[in-house]
Amino acid sequence: MKSSTHINLVTLTKADIRDAHVFSGISPKAMKRVFATWIVFALMVLLLVMLAPGLSDTFIFTTAAMLLIFTVAMFAQSRVGEGWPAILVRNDLLYVVRDPYKREFFCLSPQWVQHAEGALIKPNKKAIALFLRTEKLAEDDIEMLNQAVWPRDDRLLALAHFISREKACRDINNYLKEQA
Repeated sequence: MKSSTHINLVTLTKADIRDAHVFSGISPKAMKRVFATWIVFALMVLLLVMLAPGLSDTFIFTTAAMLLIFTVAMFAQSRVGEGWPAILVRNDLLYVVRDPYKREFFCLSPQWVQHAEGALIKPNKKAIALFLRTEKLAEDDIEMLNQAVWPRDDRLLALAHFISREKACRDINNYLKEQA
């Protein structure tokens, strides 16, 4: 775990992410729904192929094998239980993703965040910007911020996935007001 005065770089466990409230990104609940929908789709395709007249056993077996391989590949990514969160809160601390594959997050207290608003990462990626209280940041905090995927001296950026950017910003700002 790397740290500065106010911002830490931490690696969360799967359990930590499952217990957190996701503001932006793909929540574990959404991933479970996606996986369940895939299972239903795969079973429907398999049933249609099995009941279709005139198809060879080789074709039916190949279709079943491919559906099984894709299902195992999706499940093997081990993200069904944790999702792909971008901004989350756990134990009254905000976490902004740095490296989703390693589960690395910037961790900071809500008191260091002024507000959240929609942003755009060039060329056309919708994002959420957490504007920080720059007057309170030390030099090592700025150095830590420069380790972000999209480095800025006054904010942390995270992509907005599956949850509307406006709703996520509104929820984050409401959370910040509650913590103040």
